[in-house]
Amino acid sequence: MVDGTKEKYKIPEGTQTGTKFRIKQKGFTSINSRYKGDFIFTVIVQTPKKLTKEQRELLEKLAQTMGEEPPIKKKGIFG
Repeated sequence: MVDGTKEKYKIPEGTQTGTKFRIKQKGFTSINSRYKGDFIFTVIVQTPKKLTKEQRELLEKLAQTMGEEPPIKKKGIFG
């Protein structure tokens, strides 16, 4: 937090990059009052860039079990 304390916050599964969350009254204290603002943070999800063949296959199986399409393998300009 802005005052150096720690706060636990449960991020819901499926949260995408760019999602913002708010923790009320954990932000900066307002000038000329004791009111504390809200602490707002943005989630940035990192995905691995290099996967082994086994890791890729496991992710594709996971996507299928979730009813989602695995990523399409892109080819060069000519197919």
